[in-house]
Amino acid sequence: YEDIHMNIEMALKKKIGRLSGKIHTGKSRNDQVVTDLKLWTKNKLKVVIYKLKKIQISIIKKAEINIDVIMPGFTHSQNAQPISYSHYLLSFFEMLQRDKKRAEQLLKNINECPLGSGALAGSNFYEIDRYILAKDLGFEKPTENSLDSVSDRDFVIEYLSILSIMSMHFSRLSEDFINWSGSAYDFLTFPDSLCTGSSIMPQKKNPDAAELVRSKCGRIYSSLLNLLIIQKSLPTGYSKDLQEDKEPVFDADRTISLLLDIVNEMINSVKINKSKMYELANKGFTTATDLADWMVKHTNLTFREAHQKTGEIVLLAEKKNKLLTEISIEELKSIEPKITNDIFNYLSIDSSVSNKKSYGGTDFKQIKMAIKRAKRKI
Repeated sequence: YEDIHMNIEMALKKKIGRLSGKIHTGKSRNDQVVTDLKLWTKNKLKVVIYKLKKIQISIIKKAEINIDVIMPGFTHSQNAQPISYSHYLLSFFEMLQRDKKRAEQLLKNINECPLGSGALAGSNFYEIDRYILAKDLGFEKPTENSLDSVSDRDFVIEYLSILSIMSMHFSRLSEDFINWSGSAYDFLTFPDSLCTGSSIMPQKKNPDAAELVRSKCGRIYSSLLNLLIIQKSLPTGYSKDLQEDKEPVFDADRTISLLLDIVNEMINSVKINKSKMYELANKGFTTATDLADWMVKHTNLTFREAHQKTGEIVLLAEKKNKLLTEISIEELKSIEPKITNDIFNYLSIDSSVSNKKSYGGTDFKQIKMAIKRAKRKI
């Protein structure tokens, strides 16, 4: 038989006979297939939202037990300012929260039923109540325009867009974890279940799962691009080109389902090296901004002037191979006479973290508040 629709009708005919011929009344393959794809996408969105929540719960649990773990925060891949590891984890909670909101919004946008649109012009069987039909199939209402209904694949493009952004977030997390598992950082260790050994180097433990999460992001991107290219030149109405929407969306869905499971496992199972994180947070003069801020608060210097003087102090510390906390008060005063001993309450990485009390900052109390807010969002 010509396609899946006729195969279903003929299989039904073997069971119930001539009555099966009524299944196509008031319908076309065009509105049937888009209705089916919408139902499929709605179900997949619910699975994605459920799995995103599982990862968010894992993040919250890890954040709760690592609030006092201090690590370097990075900009331009350089040590920037000290932060809590929990603050880092919660940044991904927020990324996934946006992903979840996008998925929830698409669930609302997708809730119009195309069935009854016919091939493109509507149906002669106007007695069929499309509102009742929509409700029976779990939609809120019927679609508004029959021509648009049969050629619309915006919802699939939007679904793939959501998956693409989500996989990008997973890729960024994987990139961090991969780098941090190397001997240059030694921040964390992957469990054996997420690694493989080397075929030639006995000492190697390769973070293959995280690397594949990172690489499969591109696979999902290609699915989105595939469908955008299919759609860009289609004339109004249904064309057989739309059959090609299935392979990319099914592949992307299978891929994201796997990534959601692996990322959850990664967050739950990596073991962090707290002492190494603390040690590296002390390198690179990560509290220099705190020094500049102290001068702005306690002298009449503008921030730009304080920034310049702090740069001079950092150069002095580099020359003497000292941390900022190891520079004497006399040396500090030689650059800015108004500096007092109070500055030493601001130059440690612990005090730097605890002083970031602004809403959404890395201060331990702010993190506890952020965890409470995250639990409410769940």
